[in-house]
Amino acid sequence: MEFNKAYNRQEFVSFLRNNFLPEDFVPLVEDVPLATATKYTTTATKLGTCDSLDLVVYEVRHTSRHDARVALSKEAFRLLADEMQERALVAFVPEDNAANYRFSFIEISFGLKDETHIMRTYSNPHRYSFLLGEGIAYYTPNKYLNEKGRVVDDDDLRARFSVETLTQDFYRELSDWYAWAIKIIRFPNDIKNEKDDDKYNHESAIRLITRLIFVWFLKQRHLIPDEFFDQEYIANNLIENFCPHQKDGLFGFKSHESVYYKAILQNLFFAMLNSPITKEGSTKPTERRFRNGRGDYDNNKLMRYERYFLNPQLFVDLANSTVPFLNGGLFDCLDDKDKGIYYDGFSDRKEVGSKLIFPDYLFFGEEAGKNIDLSEFYGDKRKKRVSARGIIDILKRYNFTVEENTPFDKEVSLDPELLGKVFENLLAAYNPETQSTARKQTGSFYTPREIVQYMVDESLVAHVKRIVGEDIEPEFRRLLQYTDDPVDLSPEQRKSIMQSLYECRILDPACGSGAFPMGMLQQMVHILGRIDPENVEWKKMMMDMAVGETTEAFQADSKEERQELLADIERSFDENINRPDYARKLYLIEHCIYGIDIQPIAIQISKLRFFISLVVDQRTNNDPADNFGIRPLPNLEAKFVAANTLIGLAKKDATLFDTDAIKEKEQALKLAKHKIFSAKTIRTKRKYRQLVNDLRQELANMMKETGAVGNEEARELASWDMFDQNASSPFFDPLWMFDVKGGFDIVIANPPYINANDLKKSLGDANYKYLKSLFQTSRGTVDMYVYFFEKGLDLLTDSGVLTYITPNKYLSANYGKALRSFLMANARIVTVVDVSRDNIFDADTYPIVSVFCKNTNDAVYQFTAVDKYRKAHTFESSQLSELPEYNWGFILSTKYDLSKKIISKSRSILNVCEINATSTASEADKFHRYIYNSEEDGLKLINTGTIDPYCNYWGKRALTDKSEQYLRPMLPNSSKVLGTNRYNLYNSSKIIVAKMSLRLEGFYDEKGEYSSINTNCLHHITISPLKLMGWIHSKAFQYVYECLFEGLRMAGNYLPFSAPYLSCMYIPLNIDSLDIEGLVTSIILAKQADPTADTSEQERAIDLMVYNLYGLTYDEVKVVDPETTITEEEYAKGE
Repeated sequence: MEFNKAYNRQEFVSFLRNNFLPEDFVPLVEDVPLATATKYTTTATKLGTCDSLDLVVYEVRHTSRHDARVALSKEAFRLLADEMQERALVAFVPEDNAANYRFSFIEISFGLKDETHIMRTYSNPHRYSFLLGEGIAYYTPNKYLNEKGRVVDDDDLRARFSVETLTQDFYRELSDWYAWAIKIIRFPNDIKNEKDDDKYNHESAIRLITRLIFVWFLKQRHLIPDEFFDQEYIANNLIENFCPHQKDGLFGFKSHESVYYKAILQNLFFAMLNSPITKEGSTKPTERRFRNGRGDYDNNKLMRYERYFLNPQLFVDLANSTVPFLNGGLFDCLDDKDKGIYYDGFSDRKEVGSKLIFPDYLFFGEEAGKNIDLSEFYGDKRKKRVSARGIIDILKRYNFTVEENTPFDKEVSLDPELLGKVFENLLAAYNPETQSTARKQTGSFYTPREIVQYMVDESLVAHVKRIVGEDIEPEFRRLLQYTDDPVDLSPEQRKSIMQSLYECRILDPACGSGAFPMGMLQQMVHILGRIDPENVEWKKMMMDMAVGETTEAFQADSKEERQELLADIERSFDENINRPDYARKLYLIEHCIYGIDIQPIAIQISKLRFFISLVVDQRTNNDPADNFGIRPLPNLEAKFVAANTLIGLAKKDATLFDTDAIKEKEQALKLAKHKIFSAKTIRTKRKYRQLVNDLRQELANMMKETGAVGNEEARELASWDMFDQNASSPFFDPLWMFDVKGGFDIVIANPPYINANDLKKSLGDANYKYLKSLFQTSRGTVDMYVYFFEKGLDLLTDSGVLTYITPNKYLSANYGKALRSFLMANARIVTVVDVSRDNIFDADTYPIVSVFCKNTNDAVYQFTAVDKYRKAHTFESSQLSELPEYNWGFILSTKYDLSKKIISKSRSILNVCEINATSTASEADKFHRYIYNSEEDGLKLINTGTIDPYCNYWGKRALTDKSEQYLRPMLPNSSKVLGTNRYNLYNSSKIIVAKMSLRLEGFYDEKGEYSSINTNCLHHITISPLKLMGWIHSKAFQYVYECLFEGLRMAGNYLPFSAPYLSCMYIPLNIDSLDIEGLVTSIILAKQADPTADTSEQERAIDLMVYNLYGLTYDEVKVVDPETTITEEEYAKGE
């Protein structure tokens, strides 16, 4: 089927019958009565059924001119519920024009509202759609719908409509291009420094990709000329002698001419999207032009490279007939020409141009690069001969949608969330300064949309309950759903909810590319749309707030300014020029949502996503004087800030911040920032930008003079420039940067997971010690996210909501004790949810979602924990302090009560031994070079795959390391090779434990004969090693371990047995009285002779003695081991 043509029912049904659905598909044509009133749907026709997939096919005709995805989805969900169908393929066809249509896969779960069957309810709705028809890229639907043939089963059907699969395919292509490009491109950066030309290649390439993808989204709204990306048109009409694949010289190497990037893209970015079309008050397109003369060398809004063009005016005319001025700072050129800094390299100077290399062949061509060696970039030998398309050709192959998908409604296209995914994934690129990956360095991982949605919902529920009242929860949760169930809320309750949302201050302290801020915006807009569908109350509130909040300023403004303020609100709500969601988004963005990230480029991408979300709800026109209907975007410099969240501003005396003079100046600054947010012209923006900077300088001086801050702090305050897109502030202060006083209502984040060792390397000793000195929770070697818990609570208002997704280590690990203590004293748990089974992160991380409310009240309360099987457990807060070390691992386990009894008669295992990893990852890599097969002198080498309970398989089972196998692997017994620490450890007596297994597996290396990689060991043992061996292999030990670390189970039910977790375990208080050494010796000897020997009787006897040592009842023994062969009579006798 040709998916780039208008809809035709006969062709559509023929495609389903002959090419797509299983052969049991039965076509038919049957009108379906609409049992529920609809806004857009006019008719529904059943086109067939498929029993093997339990599937119905419908055609829905509708009258939505602007493709109201949410409303049409809800109408389709209701149609399925009324028809008592849970799954369907639906063609959504506009009534008046079938040129473009949607082909959707829809699923719901339905039930009955009551026994009368009057109203059928549904839940868990999902819609996945292809946008098809004229002008749509053919590659994506053809690949997933045509080329793959008939659908095989349910999973195959879902995969055909999978946005994730599409995104992965796109990213693979883009990643290859990126790996290729960074080997070639160069930027001038500091023009006086010859050595820094490739210093920021990764960041510059990422910036180019994100700008270009943003432009591609604008192109979907027909706001960018297609001609700018048409190689043939460019060669014939725009750029003289344009030939991207021209070869130069004797050897025929491709030319490094960088004309396309300079002449087309740089001018588009900096002198079109960032430049008005007309002068203020004029209708003539005079502002976009090529610079003329030396006097305007530093005006980055004027075009460059006129010499490259065949017809410069044609280029200008194309822009002025299509491209709007976006404002917002997104496309500000980052060059500081007076200082000789050229991060973007936008210049006519030959000296700069010669240092800017971004060859034309990187942009165009189905196989722009052939046989490229990318093996070093990927660390994969299979990537030695890769072919890469030009990035323009990559983009042309895929469909893009300017509207962000939601968890319930996804278009099988690349949506703006892609920007975040691309950014987070490209951070994995090699960083030449750190010899590591940038992602590993920052500990950042992208949070999937479904998890974002859950965290957003739980945060908003907790907030609204606090503000509006506990009783509102059931109806408010109904509001959050994307169903058509009616909501029973009074006008007063609706107004209270609206007020609570408007007054909610939300911060993501590690916002990355904006997943949580965008998720918050989407859901808050959805709620407002449900409680006030016509925007009547929201508009009234905005009018009242505009006058009420700024009464003094409102009166102080000129009459014209006051009128403009109110007129601007009118324009925002005018549905002739904006969709209803525009005004909802605009004022929520200004008043509610804030983000911080230490990386400036992350902040730029966050702002970009918010810009797109506003553009999508503006109605475009063809009038250049009206900026094509696009209102210049707000300035988000006071909403998203690049800063170090963890370092606050050192304040000598906080009370000195409340002097009348300082308060007056702060109010003036707040007003100026409001003006900046809504500034629509360059002149207004410059005016208030200067005013903001002047006021900040004055405030900093006043604070220094009053003694509120010291000289260094005053200097930091004054030097912070909110408009510098390259800078990242070394400190964060919510009042100074966001005008937020008294704390945020919600702090929501996926904080960095960087571990203590990597953090110390990254910061250096001095800065690392300073960071630790700022936090109560920093005892020991804590991972970075621990600091974010403490900081997040500090940034909250009283009873505010903290919602984080983090590793679950803090529940049990030793380093989490101080954090657990801090949380018990300063917060209440709302819920903890194990999401480790969802394979959220492609990393050795087991995440949980934790929701807390800031609270210092020590009253006992109840909270809920949901384990990875989605089973909920209720606990009382008093239970959090019942286990030693305040261990909380039990809250995700059902084994708590009995484990508590065992632990109460135990002591820390660290009282009798030390526990460490036997190698780091880098050591394991290093040692690989020294492995040899032999039985000569040296240390026998063991890893996790060659260990079983009580024994190892050296010489009996091959050890596999880096795809190479060794039956008798050895390492040189040399401190020069191994390092002093590992040499001493390997040559000592120890118990070596497999890193990952179904139950603990370890063997006793009595004589120090074994080296080991990717395992852990117990050493410097101060009790009988044989008793320790028997205890750690006992069923009771395993039961307690599972109680504390159940949430860590992986595929195949495997548990990690790493040093941090083993260090949290216990041994019996009176282990010395456990007479099991003979039994353990018997097991070891039997296993040495034959590792498969049956030693179950000896192990059973050890378990029996352990149970008796702890005084367990026989019923409790059956809980520990439901399959035990110990009879009740045996146990009673203690035999």
